[in-house]
Amino acid sequence: GAAWSRTEGNMVESAPKTLFSPLPVLYVTGNERRAEEKSKKEQFGSAGPYECPVYKYACRTDRYFIFYANLKCNEEKPPNHWCLRGSALLCNTQ
Repeated sequence: GAAWSRTEGNMVESAPKTLFSPLPVLYVTGNERRAEEKSKKEQFGSAGPYECPVYKYACRTDRYFIFYANLKCNEEKPPNHWCLRGSALLCNTQ
């Protein structure tokens, strides 16, 4: 799993046997795709962000998918690492 490090400001490995980890409140806005692609390299570096899927419920289907959140990764664990781990954000854990 994954967790958010408030001190580092990026994704880190979650504590053992912890299924859900809290994330600070996100400020979500809509962007044009072209403008977003340009700003990704500047904000997140050469590896880019992890495009984390956000779901309404724990059932990860297209029916409950909301959007992708761009989350910062550190150099040791690139975005592919979190993709292989199946990391996702849930709005409701019940």
